[in-house]
Amino acid sequence: MRQAKRLRTTSIYDAFLMGLAALFAASGFASAQTARTAAYLVRQDFSDCTNQNVPNVNSPLVGGYMWLTRTPDGNTTVKVAMTVEPRTTYHLFLKCVRLLGDITTDDEGVAEVSFTFPTNSVGTVFAFDMYPEGAPLGNKYQSSQIVFK
Repeated sequence: MRQAKRLRTTSIYDAFLMGLAALFAASGFASAQTARTAAYLVRQDFSDCTNQNVPNVNSPLVGGYMWLTRTPDGNTTVKVAMTVEPRTTYHLFLKCVRLLGDITTDDEGVAEVSFTFPTNSVGTVFAFDMYPEGAPLGNKYQSSQIVFK
């Protein structure tokens, strides 16, 4: 039963991500004046500050997706879409730098949020991690490595 629900949720989630990507593109999120990249949120308990060993591939361990934009005003915006544990508050960290904020999922485990931080608070390679308060092993997420050139 749980496997069938996970497969159905994964299919719905994939469709959701494709629609969200189309919406961002249509809304001008992908402007020619900005640098852009994207990353997965992968269920993985630990990694280093830049998540060198976090795979940047879609897999059953992926719980979310991140779109990042560096703008000419000196800020970086990260938009997060995820499907994880229902009715749970996750802390999203700019890894080894600071807390960006909290993300609370709905009854289906879905959340969409956006955060902005000063671009100069990180280098060209950085990462995120996300977990609920007192997270047990298996309920932590690491972003794939973020690289801006």
